[in-house]
Amino acid sequence: MAGYERSAHLYDLFDSKDNVAFFLSYAANCDQILDVGAGTGRIAIPTAEHGTHVVCVEPSPAMRRVFEKKLARRPRLRDRIELVPSDAVTFNMGRTFPIATMSGVFDHFLNRRQRLKALRNTIEHLDPGGLLVFDVVLGMMGSARLSPAGRVRCGVREYRRFVGRELLPGDRIKVRLIYETWLSGELVNRFEETSLVGITTRDEIQRLVAKSGATVVAEYSDYQGTPYREGDDLLIVEAVHRVDSRAIRADAGPGSAERG
Repeated sequence: MAGYERSAHLYDLFDSKDNVAFFLSYAANCDQILDVGAGTGRIAIPTAEHGTHVVCVEPSPAMRRVFEKKLARRPRLRDRIELVPSDAVTFNMGRTFPIATMSGVFDHFLNRRQRLKALRNTIEHLDPGGLLVFDVVLGMMGSARLSPAGRVRCGVREYRRFVGRELLPGDRIKVRLIYETWLSGELVNRFEETSLVGITTRDEIQRLVAKSGATVVAEYSDYQGTPYREGDDLLIVEAVHRVDSRAIRADAGPGSAERG
């Protein structure tokens, strides 16, 4: 499982992925979207600010607390965001959506069964012809010694992060995270958190998507829409809820696939 209960308040400081505009492009012409694993609302809040209603599924209480604090400073967005305390495998909204996104989530499914259940449940929440967009880190899946992984200054405080990885049996990685807070050059706080991520492959993802009732229509290696090539570390998948194969566009690009 993801380990954010102690570090959720620092999550945004160290999440440097340039992916907000990428995911926002898919919501541009939608009245509502589904954000599975919404975290602190990094993507959901900008999406709501553009006028789209966002249903956010997030299992971590600590991440939801950070999300709620952000919403408290943006009361005008309350009517555009639903924050649901559930996970990708079990959430049930009782309605469907034209678009579903899942960013930074897939890596935390620890085995094939979890991945299949999460994909099936999310795809079942799509309109016929609806689109699921999700990213997966395929690279950096071996063991690695603890090393610096970010330093951020906020006023007189400086936050430092260190990351290490340990390969475990069963195609899993134990990620070790250490956070330090420095005040005026002195260490004032240090804590450790661990999480597990699952190792998967592009071939497995394609098979699971097909078994879940969807068809992969595009794959990218970055948030600028560069086509994926075998061996790239990042895989971004566009998959359409299968209803009529004639509705699937071969020229799909970021935000360009058929909307439900």
